[in-house]
Amino acid sequence: MALKILVIRFSSLGDVILTTPVYKNLRKAFPDAEIVSAVKEQFAGSLEGNPAIDRILKLGKNESIFSFLGRIREAKFDVLVDLHDNLRSNFIALFSGIPKKLKVQKNIFERRSFVRNKVRTRALGKHNIERYVDAIRPLCPDAEVFPPEIFPFSSKIQPIKILVVQTAFLGDAVLTTPVFKAIKDAIPASRVTLLCTPEIKDVFSENKYIDELLVMDKKGRDKSFASLRRWGKSLRGRFDVALIPHRSFRSAFLSWMAAIPKRVGFENSQGSFFLTDKVAFDWKMHDAERNMKLLESLGISGVKPVVEMKGGSLDMPQILKSLGIREDVPWVGMNPGSVWETKRWLPEGFASVADSLIRDKKCQVLLFGSPSDRSAVDAVAAAMKEKAVNLCGKTDLKTLSALISRSMLFITNDSGPMHLATAAKVPVVAIFGPTTRELGFFPYGEKSVMVEVDLPCRPCTLHGGHVCPLGHFKCMKEVTPRMVLDACAKLS
Repeated sequence: MALKILVIRFSSLGDVILTTPVYKNLRKAFPDAEIVSAVKEQFAGSLEGNPAIDRILKLGKNESIFSFLGRIREAKFDVLVDLHDNLRSNFIALFSGIPKKLKVQKNIFERRSFVRNKVRTRALGKHNIERYVDAIRPLCPDAEVFPPEIFPFSSKIQPIKILVVQTAFLGDAVLTTPVFKAIKDAIPASRVTLLCTPEIKDVFSENKYIDELLVMDKKGRDKSFASLRRWGKSLRGRFDVALIPHRSFRSAFLSWMAAIPKRVGFENSQGSFFLTDKVAFDWKMHDAERNMKLLESLGISGVKPVVEMKGGSLDMPQILKSLGIREDVPWVGMNPGSVWETKRWLPEGFASVADSLIRDKKCQVLLFGSPSDRSAVDAVAAAMKEKAVNLCGKTDLKTLSALISRSMLFITNDSGPMHLATAAKVPVVAIFGPTTRELGFFPYGEKSVMVEVDLPCRPCTLHGGHVCPLGHFKCMKEVTPRMVLDACAKLS
């Protein structure tokens, strides 16, 4: 059973702030312990958001010492650390029923002697932080003296239980991954739950910063309003904060039905009126950076997003053999498909580039795609003079990620797999047509080159479309194989 530790320091504000190294040492020594701080209500704000503290036990302005003692006895702590050593804290320690007690040595007599008689002793040379840290050495022999810290989380809700709702496309899912690391780095004691769809769950299934994964099949069994109500009811009372990067009505509505007190999303969300905290949507920012803006409501700011995906424990030799991929020959990955037809570069363009790479680089070309991309991928394979490995519809998300991460280069349309490749730090050549960099979904990484033509009609829509609004499709037709091969050369 996890250790339960109570630390007492009632006053004043400065002294409470100076206790923060104690909590840091306790958390380091006992990562699974429940660490609780007992402070006066008016000073509790200085410790809120401290990642080393699980809970703050506030002594109310008008609360009796007996009432407060009753709450302590009810909690059944294992260790009491008294950093105050006054009449009140000694009374609590005496009647707390806590078996192990540690107390700070304030050297009060030496202090008084110095004031009255100017007698200086070695004990007086210690800073209060050192005295506080010395108090826990019987419990933490290797305790260190750290500078004091404050954690300026402005929210009145201690953000311990957080729900992230992300039910969008694959690319959007990948660009959400930095959020979880940032939360856990800033607030290690938080519990983070993700609600996502079956299509994107494998993006997050091995993410060590997520404590719980909930899957909502919004296109299948959870499509109805009745199912949405059931989800709202099941989530009620479980979370303090909801973070909603997906700008859909359904996501915001669900968090409202779940009665989550703090609901954070973008101001241009279709369900913005269900949000308590609305974040400006800056079109000039990359989507990964925009998502990080949601964390400012938790006091987390200035963190550069790290988009990454870790491969799982797959039997790669067996997978390569079953898919007809040579393990001894490097490969280039190609993604000719996209949800939107206008985002797809011409099949003959992909075919020409693939043939050139196979001949010049002595490599394999793997053609990726979901079952819905079958026509686009098969058209590329049919137009090629050399032979590619057509994997369309043959890989699940984990296998796709693993194969992309082992690619020497990835050539793709503006799509979800593009973000998988950048997350895996693979060099990416991205072909953009109806969409542009300004929409925020360009490949987020140093090893990437965008290929595009400058046209006054771009961008024509936010996401691309099924047909060119002007009927000429110049944004893709004017991208030549030579332009793409030149981009590949920049990354080789």
